[in-house]
Amino acid sequence: MILYHFTTSPFARRVRLALALKGLSAELRDARAVPAYRDDVQRLNPLHTVPVLVDGERVVVESAAICQYLDRKVPAPPYWPAGLAGADAFEFEALTERVITPLSDLGMRYYALHADSNFASVREMVIGRVQRTLDQLATRVQAQPHGPLCGESWSAADIALYTMVAWLEGIPRRAVQFPPAAQVAGLGWSLPSALRVWADQHRQREDIVALG
Repeated sequence: MILYHFTTSPFARRVRLALALKGLSAELRDARAVPAYRDDVQRLNPLHTVPVLVDGERVVVESAAICQYLDRKVPAPPYWPAGLAGADAFEFEALTERVITPLSDLGMRYYALHADSNFASVREMVIGRVQRTLDQLATRVQAQPHGPLCGESWSAADIALYTMVAWLEGIPRRAVQFPPAAQVAGLGWSLPSALRVWADQHRQREDIVALG
């Protein structure tokens, strides 16, 4: 298998952790570092985004679809917990996307519109939703501070939340040399301390350390 990715992409990191969960390996191709790999992504994925997984003749795009594919390719251990815990895990994953995607869109993709007279009101609305989502996630982890978030083992919920927290924590560091990260950092959101504390217990996991 081949995985086209960016090293800092939370969605690509989610796929890499799903691969590790399944005991699978893939050749990593950084599409930001190597122009030829970026060309491959644009050829393989009409959205021109990463991650992109190539498994033989099959090409799978979008992190959620890739994780679903891996879960069906290797059913055990499960990416999604059984029963209603799986629904809870899906909600965690959906909530993290309600943080990452709006911040990426507002701070990177659409930031060229920041001089428009309507940008401030749009930012206030979007960041309000992002912050309420972050606060809700913090409340939920405070209710269950230790162990897996859903079910009996590390799963989609833990992977999604950890990659979100790691991405948000990395934005101020990246902002020094990467202007789009500075734009995201300046949008007015804050990462609740409860989410940092929750992430602390997982930072030394072998699969997370391997991400670098």
